[in-house]
This record gives sequence, structure tokens and C-alpha cells, in this order.
Amino acid sequence: MRPYAIATVAILLLAVLVVLPVSGADTTNVTSQVTATTLSSTVVVGDPVTVIGTAAGGNLTAGVQIWVFAGNYVNVTTVPVNAKGDFLKAFPTAGLPQATYYIFVQSPGSNGKFDIDTPKVSGYTSQVVNTNTGAVIFNFTGMGSVQDAAAAQQLSQALNQQGIDDVYTKLTVQLVLPTTSPTPVITSPPVSQAPSKVPTTAKSPVSVLVAVSGAGIACLAVFAMKRR
Repeated sequence: MRPYAIATVAILLLAVLVVLPVSGADTTNVTSQVTATTLSSTVVVGDPVTVIGTAAGGNLTAGVQIWVFAGNYVNVTTVPVNAKGDFLKAFPTAGLPQATYYIFVQSPGSNGKFDIDTPKVSGYTSQVVNTNTGAVIFNFTGMGSVQDAAAAQQLSQALNQQGIDDVYTKLTVQLVLPTTSPTPVITSPPVSQAPSKVPTTAKSPVSVLVAVSGAGIACLAVFAMKRR
């Protein structure tokens, strides 16, 4: 075989090796990630808290899990994702106290399950457990419970521990009472109390003349009596 023919075959074989996938390689093992945000960082009690985001990689058949907690309140909800990994969930707030609410959005890894979860077999529970081992990590309520920032820290530590392939992102939202503007009171300006004027009656000229004439006649009568 001529040298140039051997070189051509070698190049073709190299090209085939580059194009073909390596046997046994897992091309679906993409790094999991999740991003999320709320429509507003401050929400009035009665308005919903809306969480939107996108999950990528891993096994998204289970959707994402959203944790919302503050004080004795905790809500853990599983939310489906669409084909692009997008999700949206609105949480009602009617009747909730004003506080800082912590929000965790958790996405499962390649195993397609939430390694950190709250058991819901017998209804509501505030326990946080490792589903791989069954160990209780902490409680949101009851004896020895942790809440608010302390609960957020412990939940972060649980999701970050070795052997947990779940990924998460965390947010906070401030729930506030509605503000009521006071109704302005309109007062009339004080009415000045001007002194009342008593109308004066003008004297008639005739009355004045009668009075003067009467006085003159009286004087004449007195003078006439003195001359007698």
C-alpha cells in the first residue's frame, strides 16, 4: 500500500474515533442546578407570594420542592416543572402573621428523589429527615425545635452534607400588614364673632322742633310770672 493511502486511512479512522461516543460513558450526567426568585421581596398580607424559576440537569421527573417557613408556620410543596424545567407556584398569605419568610427551592439529583424531605405519611409533620437513612435532622415545631434563621441554617447544612445530591437555592420575602391611610378630618375655619351692632333710630326733625318749642314756651311762662 502506498504511503499516501496509509495516511488517508489513518485520518479516516481517527475521525471515526472522535465522532463515536466512548463506550460506557454517561452522557446524561449533567450537573443539576436550580434558580428561583419571587415576584416581589415585600408582600402585603392577603396577596400571594409567587415563586418562579428553572431547574436543569439531574432527574426532574419529581419536579421541585418548595419550602416556605417562618415561626411555627411551615409549608412544603412539590411543584411540577415543564419540559424546559420552568416552574411557578403562588402561595396564599391570608391570615399569616407579618414576618420574614424563608423560601428554599430544592431540585433532586440523578436519583430523582428528594434526599431531604418531610414525611407526610400521617398528615402534617414538622420533621425534616434524611430519606436515605431515615434519620431525623430537626423539627420546625415542638420540643427542641428550631425556627426562622436557625432553621434555614440547619436545612442548608442538611442539603450540603455528603451523600446528598439534591441542589437548592434560597430566598427570603417580607410579609407586611396593609397600610391604612388616616381619613383627613376637614374642619371649618372659626367664624369671627363680630360684636353685634344695635341699630340706632334716627330722631325725626319734627320731634326736635317740638322739644325746642316746648322749652321756649316754658321759659316765657316763667318770665311772665316773675313780672307780676
